Amino acid sequence: MAKSIKRGKASLFQWLMLSPTLVFLLLFLLIPFILLFVLSFREVGDFSQLLPTYSISQYAEVLTTPLYVKTIWMTLWIAFVTTVICLLLAYPAAYLLVRAPSRGLRAFFYIVLISPLLTSVVIRTFAWIVLLAQNGLVNDVLESLHLINEPLQMLWNMNAVVIAYVQVMLPFAVLPIVTSLGDVDGNLRKASMSMGAGRFQTFWKVTFPLTIPGMITGAMLVFSLAAGSYITPLLVGGRLQPFLPLSIYQQMMQVYNLPMAAAMAMILLVLVFIVIGILGGVLKRWEARMHG
Repeated sequence: MAKSIKRGKASLFQWLMLSPTLVFLLLFLLIPFILLFVLSFREVGDFSQLLPTYSISQYAEVLTTPLYVKTIWMTLWIAFVTTVICLLLAYPAAYLLVRAPSRGLRAFFYIVLISPLLTSVVIRTFAWIVLLAQNGLVNDVLESLHLINEPLQMLWNMNAVVIAYVQVMLPFAVLPIVTSLGDVDGNLRKASMSMGAGRFQTFWKVTFPLTIPGMITGAMLVFSLAAGSYITPLLVGGRLQPFLPLSIYQQMMQVYNLPMAAAMAMILLVLVFIVIGILGGVLKRWEARMHG
């Protein structure tokens, strides 16, 4: 009886501690999300005014119009490419950070890794404009080395978007891999090498499989952020790029078709949830395989 009362008090204390966060999420996440969902079914008049009727016409238009379908696929493709490049670059960086020979060097690498997160995404994106513009630093260096005769067009295309995305998203891929590498028991590597395995075989057979969950977590973060960002594509890719967040922005701020923007946002949300769900399923199966 006493244990039951004590357990009940502990549970009540936990809910009291969580209540401010739950209230905040209810007011500023769940309720706006429900309103957005309802808004996506509202019909609009000839002058973009909201009508008191509901239909699925917004969803049908987005999913059947070739331009919007291309925009959706391009958004997912750019997010996928960004995720793959980030993981390829993040793993060696994370490995170097964890295996640094001294604490001071590890602290230096952490500062290098975290410092971009302390700077606004807008500022970092403008830095890429300075670098990649026709009169920017990259073109100036290439011309001074006589490698090109005229400035290259490196801005206002999807390649510029991917380059800027990778720079912005890379820390979000490195940090989960660092955590996974840090959790790997050093005795496993010693046991593997004591049984005759070389360094590469030990890495491939022992270390790498144990860090797959960190890579999947990083992929989730990078993909969801890349699919939902619009500032970077707007600044370095231009407003005419087929990118779903840009289309949402244009429908809200330029066309004033709020139901269409809400429908696009809901479709993007569902697609990202599907990808995250697939990655979550892979993560669950992998952990079950590794830990029995």
